[in-house]
Amino acid sequence: LAALSLAACGSSTPEPQQLVRVTNDEELAEAGSLVADGGLILIEEGTYHGTLQVSADDVTVRGADRNGVILDGQLEASSGIVGTGERFTVENLTVRGYLQNGVLVTGVTDENGAGIARGPDGYLPDAAPDPVPGYLVQYVTAENNGLYGIYAFNRTDGVIRNNLASGGSDSGIYVGQCASCNALVENNVMQWSAVGLELANASDVTIVGNRIVENRIGITVLSNYLEAHGPTKNTIIAGNVISNNNTAETPEHANGAFGTGIGLAGTVGARVSANRIEGNDNVGISITSSEDFAPVDNAIENNAWGGNGLDVSFTASPSAPGEGTCVLDEGIRTDPEGMGCDPGPGSYVQPAAPEGVSFASVPRPAERPGLDSVDETSRAL
Repeated sequence: LAALSLAACGSSTPEPQQLVRVTNDEELAEAGSLVADGGLILIEEGTYHGTLQVSADDVTVRGADRNGVILDGQLEASSGIVGTGERFTVENLTVRGYLQNGVLVTGVTDENGAGIARGPDGYLPDAAPDPVPGYLVQYVTAENNGLYGIYAFNRTDGVIRNNLASGGSDSGIYVGQCASCNALVENNVMQWSAVGLELANASDVTIVGNRIVENRIGITVLSNYLEAHGPTKNTIIAGNVISNNNTAETPEHANGAFGTGIGLAGTVGARVSANRIEGNDNVGISITSSEDFAPVDNAIENNAWGGNGLDVSFTASPSAPGEGTCVLDEGIRTDPEGMGCDPGPGSYVQPAAPEGVSFASVPRPAERPGLDSVDETSRAL
């Protein structure tokens, strides 16, 4: 009995806590193991340099001030905040300078239970695990991260809203590998990344009310074999500003594209409506095949156009020509001309892209003259 009593007294496993306060790097590293299901991790004002990993369910990670709570990876740490539990929320803080992701919400873990997404261990097209439901990322500034600012992978039932994503080496915001994502991407600003917003094998996503400007590519929606659940189906892109995606002081895109508003590659049932698509030097909307995924039943209608090099191009491959795609806006410049429904392939060729820069050297929003402050979207929580 005495031995058992001593063992109990010497136990080093703390009780899960409903409220975990973070004031330094050591507490940041420990917070994910301390928080209980349904708990709150509150990060006080300051600059932190580590990673927060959270596996409990129904957890909220909240910064005390959006601009005053800064997680800075210093180009050394892999990801800033990683959530693997159900119904995970991140809000009201800044993440920057991470080699991979600012915020990663994922349904895939490694043998140690850590959340993963990018690379061969994360792409599991033949044996993808069941998706994890529920996430919310809001009022986050994600800048100068090595792959993605905000990344949702193998997740469903999510909302990404009221964020600023800038300087992403791959994309500012990314949603991938979900057969029916049931995701909403709304009211975000995405600037100065290789791609503002990217969807890959991510079906049932609604993109509405965003400002996607000054990237190399505004939006990419694609299907591929690197992830499970292709092709991407039923994307709604409505009520967004997608303009001036011609910024050379951005990271180079892997496929070499530049000056494109929206790229639809091997997508099925996409609806692009009521957007303002202007000032994209090469093409407003590019519709193509992707490997043997064909563009099928996509519709372009009721958009406002102006100042694009070409408004819409259709370049499906002979091996995956697709069917049912309709461009219904009138008075726009298309290739092939007078596109209508079920066009044949045009002859448009993407011009060579200018040389890019490292994600680490992209000017931060606060360093750009004339950019509105994000103070007004910081929450007093």
